Amino acid sequence: MNKILVVYFSHAGENYNVGTIEIGNTELLAKEIVAKNGADEFKIEPKDKYPAAYQEAIERAAKEQKSDARPEYIGDVNISGYDTIFFGYPIWWGDMPMVVYSFIEKHDWNGKTVIPFNTHEGSGNSGTYDILKSKMTGATLKGDGFSMAGSTARTNDGIKKLDDWLSNL
Repeated sequence: MNKILVVYFSHAGENYNVGTIEIGNTELLAKEIVAKNGADEFKIEPKDKYPAAYQEAIERAAKEQKSDARPEYIGDVNISGYDTIFFGYPIWWGDMPMVVYSFIEKHDWNGKTVIPFNTHEGSGNSGTYDILKSKMTGATLKGDGFSMAGSTARTNDGIKKLDDWLSNL
């Protein structure tokens, strides 16, 4: 039986183009994927949470990116028992948040099928699917991934597009 896990990082609080939110854009998509697939989930939660204020969060994200930081996160999940892993994140400064790299580099991806998804506000996947291919050694990335504007993820049309993508996998 194919065991499915949804791993994601998402930022709530003040977000670009959507205002202040309690559940991040990527988390909205992740929760839909969990519900549609009966999957388990793991949310990557930084030990040092990102500020809720948008400007402060992006300034910190830029500093982490410039220093190639690997922020610690809370808890973990043993991915060895899963065949398929949906992997989600927002695009910050044209890349994945550095805490996402912390998670990727800590795990053995050999033999896993990985299905990436991300949210953004205009940058698509920013080449991150190619980065995942290079970082997740031994994994097979399935399909073209799913990239959606965070503001669209918060709409019925956005959820319908996600559901259509899921049914075509």
